[in-house]
Amino acid sequence: MKKFITISIIALSALSCSLDEKMDGYATRENAYGTFSQAQAVVNNCYRYTSFITTNFGLMAEACTDIWFCNTSTVDASLKISPSQPGVGSAVWNNCYSAIACCNEAIECIVNRSGLAEAEKAQLQAEARALRALYYYFLTNTFDGVPFYLEMVEDRDTQDRIQKLPRTPANEIRKALYEDLRTNALPVFTKESGLRARPSEIKGNRAGYALSLMLMAKFAMWYGNWNEALEPLLELEELYGTLDESSYPLEDTKWSVKNTAESIFEIQHAWSTTGVQYSSSYGRLTLPSYDGDSWFNGVYMPELGTSLASWAALRANYHYAACRPAQQSDGSVPRLSSDPQFSETIFAGLPMSLTNDYLSGDGRYAVAIDPDKFPLCDRRASFVLGLGKNSTAETFSSVRRGMNTFAGPKLWCYGMVSSYDSNNYKILRYADAVLMIAECYAMKGDLSRAVKYLNCTRVRAGLEPLQTTSGMPGFLQELRDERARELGGELHRKYDLVRWGIWYEETYKWSNSSALKSNMRPCHQYYPIPDTECALSGYILTNDAYSEN
Repeated sequence: MKKFITISIIALSALSCSLDEKMDGYATRENAYGTFSQAQAVVNNCYRYTSFITTNFGLMAEACTDIWFCNTSTVDASLKISPSQPGVGSAVWNNCYSAIACCNEAIECIVNRSGLAEAEKAQLQAEARALRALYYYFLTNTFDGVPFYLEMVEDRDTQDRIQKLPRTPANEIRKALYEDLRTNALPVFTKESGLRARPSEIKGNRAGYALSLMLMAKFAMWYGNWNEALEPLLELEELYGTLDESSYPLEDTKWSVKNTAESIFEIQHAWSTTGVQYSSSYGRLTLPSYDGDSWFNGVYMPELGTSLASWAALRANYHYAACRPAQQSDGSVPRLSSDPQFSETIFAGLPMSLTNDYLSGDGRYAVAIDPDKFPLCDRRASFVLGLGKNSTAETFSSVRRGMNTFAGPKLWCYGMVSSYDSNNYKILRYADAVLMIAECYAMKGDLSRAVKYLNCTRVRAGLEPLQTTSGMPGFLQELRDERARELGGELHRKYDLVRWGIWYEETYKWSNSSALKSNMRPCHQYYPIPDTECALSGYILTNDAYSEN
């Protein structure tokens, strides 16, 4: 928490209201809030701390789960994390607390120290509250209980006192923020003001109404109050309407398609040869392994880039991807392997065909993409899973020979240079909210309504709607699998598994990473607070769970 925003200066531009502005120049607190554009520039600065969401965050959120893995020795992918080696935990901690300090500053000064009109004050402080809640969302999901404060850091005494705050239980933080958004943010976002709208309908794609509702629902689901979660979720449904292909095309779930109607919150990225603006590198992790000269794992794909850095690739665990056919003992019609990693798959029956390229070394056939069968299966398979070049039916070498499936086109960044990823990151979108509604109704015992909402994502993907379930356990398993199919790679999976209380068991059972399985312990469901931060607190902050394991 030592990296609070400097009290005397705030980086801002006093001339522009756009999130694309450059934050050139400096202003003191006394003159930073004189006009709406100046005050909005301070709020704009609060968006910029999402820069921690990059490759290592992707490894933490996706590669250490039941659906993805990555064969790299980095501490986040192999779970070699500890208080002294916190991996991406340091970036999450420092960026989120810097952002919270910035949000607290903006709220206090806009409300109590600016001469803006009351409507202008209300709009900007509500936006800052939504962003502050977003950063606490990441902190509590990553670390569990963390220090919690909502005041401006105005002097050294305040900073010293905040540095020595103990952990506040995560659910206490979530309940407080739920109430803060309900009371101080939602009433501002009215139809009359034009702010009760989807971000894509607001100039600059600014966060506000939809983000507040989504975070309130996320918080309430963490502490298990399904009614409190449903209240904002049903408001989101009123705003977004029916999730179907005509209103929200599946093609628009690709991260390269920016600021779509379905989005609730996108991290804005751009890259140009004249300078990097908000770039990240998660997209490089999601591309197939690079062979050089625009060849990606045996397939020529110049559209993905011509000069890329060499990185370990995110891969699907066998449990997530299709299993490859295996030869029966008598050499007759191939069957699925009896290994549960191959047969109990979340994506069932992917459109793969046998080839004549029999692999005598391991008793299996090679497989190839069958594009004619894509319309007959879950359409999301061709978005979420990287099987090859779908337009030409060329299959990646690792998929043909070993069913080692990559992440898919939904996450790919086209025209990438080096490791600069200019995709927008669709952190929160409406399909997530629809599946949250399904879960809430299920937990309230209303399985008929739960199935109705789960079928929204299934039908859009080209699947037949579920007609019946095998009761609550069967439905919850289907829901968990459906979230994997719909949201795979979108930086949710570990948080989902931890919230459900099954992260350790499911990840250990299904991960293809032997390095991860050899290191992982139950305490790794949450990251440790970095040792440096514990020391700054005078060891008021501790990592007891890491001492017990």
